[in-house]
Amino acid sequence: MGRGRKKLPTKIKELQGTLKSERVLDNEMTVSLVTKIPPAPSWLSVIGREEWQKVCIELYNKKMLHKIDLKILEAYANSISLHIETEIYLRENGRIQEFKNQDGTVKYAQSSPYQKIANDALDRALKIASSFGFTPSARTSINQPTLIQNNNEYNFFE
Repeated sequence: MGRGRKKLPTKIKELQGTLKSERVLDNEMTVSLVTKIPPAPSWLSVIGREEWQKVCIELYNKKMLHKIDLKILEAYANSISLHIETEIYLRENGRIQEFKNQDGTVKYAQSSPYQKIANDALDRALKIASSFGFTPSARTSINQPTLIQNNNEYNFFE
């Protein structure tokens, strides 16, 4: 993982007034905004589809929903739903598995394998969430674009 600040797109540096010509990439990648909110993928669970709608509406309204990000958003919605669904299972079935001797006494107990599934799903969701600004700490480092009235461009620093 690299050290220091993340690189800013040229457009943002330009809007900030910090653009230096020697640091401009010749073919910097730009991505397309989504023109309308896509329906949730049918393979997602009900909880996943609800999360998809929630985050897509939020990002779309902030002009931050890009076509290239949709598959990553699917993974986020799936991870969140897997975490929630597994937590529901654990609350209904218990977090500890007991293994008993033939006489009924407890031989040993261990954490349910579903606990690891829930934890791993939450870890994945949080990693993806921080990229999109879905966590409180991530929101402090992501600026949402605001429309500049003069020229219909987006300013990421107001």
